[in-house]
Amino acid sequence: MQRGGTEKTLPVQGVFVEIGSVPNSDIIDFVDKNLWGEIIVNSQCETNVAGCYAAGDVTNVPEKQIIVAAGEGCKAALSAFRNLSRK
Repeated sequence: MQRGGTEKTLPVQGVFVEIGSVPNSDIIDFVDKNLWGEIIVNSQCETNVAGCYAAGDVTNVPEKQIIVAAGEGCKAALSAFRNLSRK
């Protein structure tokens, strides 16, 4: 339903629903963030703070999808494990 109460039919093959596009990173104030508030991480999910990792939609990793976030979480956990194993 469009504004004004009019209805419009769109000839589509599918619909992709997206919820929330603003990262919920306000509670973290000690790591670097980009213009959009995303926590900046490298390919090992490391932030600019030694021993601090971030993963998922709150980071600057592209493609905000659950499967990507899950994979990034795994990478962050493995990176943290490697870091702790070296100490």
